[in-house]
Amino acid sequence: MLEKLSTPGFETISTPDSDTCTLVKTILDNGNVSPTIAEIGIGIGTTTQAVAKILNNRGQLHVFDLENKVAEVVSDLAGMGFSNVTPYPNSTRYWDSYNWSLMKLMKANEGAIYDLIYLDGAHTFFHDALAFVLCDRLLKVGGYMISDDYYWTFAKSRYMADKRDQFMTSEQIETRQVALVVDLLVASNPQYEVVTKNKVYKKVLPTPVRATQTR
Repeated sequence: MLEKLSTPGFETISTPDSDTCTLVKTILDNGNVSPTIAEIGIGIGTTTQAVAKILNNRGQLHVFDLENKVAEVVSDLAGMGFSNVTPYPNSTRYWDSYNWSLMKLMKANEGAIYDLIYLDGAHTFFHDALAFVLCDRLLKVGGYMISDDYYWTFAKSRYMADKRDQFMTSEQIETRQVALVVDLLVASNPQYEVVTKNKVYKKVLPTPVRATQTR
């Protein structure tokens, strides 16, 4: 997968996310020598590789995407000597997604586990609104929630151009769906404070959790 970096057709996704890289360095510099980082949606592994190099086998890097993509990237990074990258794959089945893996992590852990989450997933409200809800439960107080492509729309992209009408209305195609998630669920949330408007938010309060009622 990493062999695609900077090759024709992949130039626009061959630069790692600078905010993610900077904040991973900040977390380490502030004394957390074993952070747990999540990257949801890995593209061709550009940011994944950059974060793995920064961590240098400290802590854990969890990667969420399609089975073939995470397998390739984890294998590539293992070949470079990085052994702290854990894959969380999902299939190409229509209603499967990284949200299933996030749900299973919630079930398996009593509390928050992540120091930083970089959410660069499907770019649809359908997927990423739920992803934020799950990520919020998994993100530690003091941790960072980073979203990508605030201004992106399907209408301005070639992605799925031949079949997007099968899955979305014209309004959804034209709407900035990442912006919907950020504006409605993150920026307006009192648990978060803005670090970089429209993109980076720091969790400053714990997520309220209602007690489960038994009948």
